[in-house]
Amino acid sequence: MNETDLIQRFKDGDEEAFRILVEKYHRQIFDLCFRYVGNQEDAEEVAQDVFIRVFNARASYEPKAKFSTYLYRVAVNLSLNRIRDRKRRRVVALESIFHLDKAQTPGSSPFRPDQILEQNELQTLIGNAIESLPPNQRTAVLLKRFEGLSYEEIAEVMECSVSAVEARLHRAKLNLNKRLRRFMT
Repeated sequence: MNETDLIQRFKDGDEEAFRILVEKYHRQIFDLCFRYVGNQEDAEEVAQDVFIRVFNARASYEPKAKFSTYLYRVAVNLSLNRIRDRKRRRVVALESIFHLDKAQTPGSSPFRPDQILEQNELQTLIGNAIESLPPNQRTAVLLKRFEGLSYEEIAEVMECSVSAVEARLHRAKLNLNKRLRRFMT
C-alpha cells in the first residue's frame, strides 16, 4: 500500500493505518524532539504528543505537503512549547546530534584519550553554540543539518518562504562563526 492510500485510510479513522504511520515516522520525530528538548524522557513525551495531536486532528488534515512535513511542523511547535513551558534552557544532548563514525569509536580504533576528549569538547562547543541561536535560526539549522530537509521542505515546516529559510540559515552561520571564532585555530 502506498503512503497516499495509507494517509487516506488514517484520515478515515483506520487505526491500523495510523499504527503503520507511527512506526514509519516515530524515530525521525523522536530524534527531532530530542534535539530540541535535550533529554529522552521529554522527547518521548513530546513525540507521543505529536502523534496524539495528529490523530485527533486527522479529519481536518489536508495533504497540501508531504505527511512528514506536517509531522515535523507539529513536532517543532510542540518541542518549542515544551521548552517555553519549562522556562529554562536545556543543553542539547550532543551524543545524539554528533555521531562519531563507527571507525572512530574508542574501542574500534587507535584513538588516544586526548583525541577523544578534544572531539567531545568540540562537540560540546558546537552544540552550545547551536542551542544559543534564536529559535527560528536553530530550527532551520536542525532541519537542514540533522534532518536533511531541503529549503522548500524547511519552508513548509516553518511556514515561511524559501528566501526566509535561506536568510535564517545565513544568519545562523554568521552567528555560529561569531560564537566559535575564538575556538578556531
